[in-house]
Amino acid sequence: MTIKVHPFGDYAHRQPFAYDPIRRACAPQIVVTEAFDAADIILLAHTKDLIRHAEALRPRLAAHQRLVLLSEEPLWDCVWAADPLSREQVFETDAGQVPFVFLNHVTSDIYAFEHIPYFLLTDYAYPTRYSCWFKENAPLSEVDWAARFAATKWDLAFVAEYRDEPRFDAAFPEAEFYGLGRWRTRLALACTGERLLRMGAGWNLLPRRQALPDWHLEKYLDLRGRCAVLSAVENTYHRSYVTEKVFDSLAIGAMPLYVAGPGHRIHDLLPRGAFVNLHGMSPEVAAERIIGYRPDPQSLSAYCEAQARLSALFNTPALLCAEYDRLAQALLRNLSDLV
Repeated sequence: MTIKVHPFGDYAHRQPFAYDPIRRACAPQIVVTEAFDAADIILLAHTKDLIRHAEALRPRLAAHQRLVLLSEEPLWDCVWAADPLSREQVFETDAGQVPFVFLNHVTSDIYAFEHIPYFLLTDYAYPTRYSCWFKENAPLSEVDWAARFAATKWDLAFVAEYRDEPRFDAAFPEAEFYGLGRWRTRLALACTGERLLRMGAGWNLLPRRQALPDWHLEKYLDLRGRCAVLSAVENTYHRSYVTEKVFDSLAIGAMPLYVAGPGHRIHDLLPRGAFVNLHGMSPEVAAERIIGYRPDPQSLSAYCEAQARLSALFNTPALLCAEYDRLAQALLRNLSDLV
């Protein structure tokens, strides 16, 4: 059986089937159709699209069609969804109820990676670049890295959007799921010093990363070898939510800042000491921890191990193929239950 999905809404470009590598991995069991009426599943990607379009979608949905909110972005779920923890839900409109299924990091195993986190599967450029960058970094010794950290232009860098509204503190402690956008903004504000870089939307007048031809490559070229410590704190905390940030920090030769409790999956990817873990700290306490930070011998050893481990990961094509297979099977399993 082939499941036909139809992405719908303003955020249709931000869900798994918007990305060619994932569509290829899922075919022919799951295919994208441009015809609304031909679809088994109508896919939304953001709660905003549910709010905007649910009433109009209600009379269009055939008896056999299911409405699914397939969210790849925990920030959207944490901040905008009334209930990001329940799978089967009903959205109330003036015209009546609209049942939908919410598939996200909390309600499904779609994003529970084995080897490579989901975000890096959305574009072949990520694993391709990391295979080169970490292969170049892996031979460097502890002495090499200590010298590089000492020679950087900035001691500490924050590259993230400025967010200081209370809504970015949204939290669902029963699921260990909460926003970090405001926390990391306050951390950046609490840090001081002449050799401090803050950049991103809201901090300066530079264009948003989405407006750049290749923001990921530009980030690497701008920062490589130029900062000793780089924040890789995610916008949201969930144990399986790991984006490009921590990989980018290591790739450019910076010590990452991160927030990870004992069950966080970052511990499966990196050895203890290969990043500065700020879990459980207030922004002010975290700032005291990192201002003037210099890695000790144990951290330098762990940092070298991390570079070697990531070089091996991204230079083993079988692991990448296995991760695409795992993701495709998870999507098929979660969607098959609905048709």
